Amino acid sequence: MDDRLESIAKNLSTGQMIAIYPLSTLYGDILTTLAKRCENFKDSSVSLDDPFQAEFLNFDGTTLTVRTDKYPCLRIDISDLKNIVSFSTD
Repeated sequence: MDDRLESIAKNLSTGQMIAIYPLSTLYGDILTTLAKRCENFKDSSVSLDDPFQAEFLNFDGTTLTVRTDKYPCLRIDISDLKNIVSFSTD
């Protein structure tokens, strides 16, 4: 796990807006980030190829939980991310 990303995630506040940069074969990575939808749907995995904005909900030490315009709840393993950028709350 990337200690830098873990430190960023631990310092986020619930409701804070963040930018998430997933691993993506579109951008030269070997792997693509897969997120799990929190709801119980048959196809619960979502492929994340492009950077996106999200509302931070929770971090349990390994998994980031966020809300986006398209998905009310996604769980993403932090080791599958390139970067997390928090938006200023000033």
